Amino acid sequence: MNEINETLASHYLAKHYGEIREQIDTLSSRRNFAGIFQAIVNHFNLLVSEGQLEKIGVRLKYMSWLYKRGNEHVRDIIENLFVRSFRGMRRRCTTEQWIYMYQHIPQNLKQIYLLQNSNSYITQKSFI
Repeated sequence: MNEINETLASHYLAKHYGEIREQIDTLSSRRNFAGIFQAIVNHFNLLVSEGQLEKIGVRLKYMSWLYKRGNEHVRDIIENLFVRSFRGMRRRCTTEQWIYMYQHIPQNLKQIYLLQNSNSYITQKSFI
């Protein structure tokens, strides 16, 4: 099975993130793949502020699918830009919102999130 590259991933994301499709298309035409993910993170933060957590749950599944099928660069961007943004989203959520959202994070993304945070904790402790 062929892995999904940045171009195919951009088309997939534009299709599944309709509210910001125009922005994704613009960033894609400029080959700004990281910018696409920053736009998605910003969109997620907006959805959190508007209390639209159901939409986030659905879109997390899209991202999980893309992570499973993406090439190394696609997976790196998802890990280092998208999943890392969960810490900031957690700060913006109420406790109830975070519990709901955390329950809807697909297992593959949740494992990355937990690994990033455990490593962050270890790194922080070593500097104290």
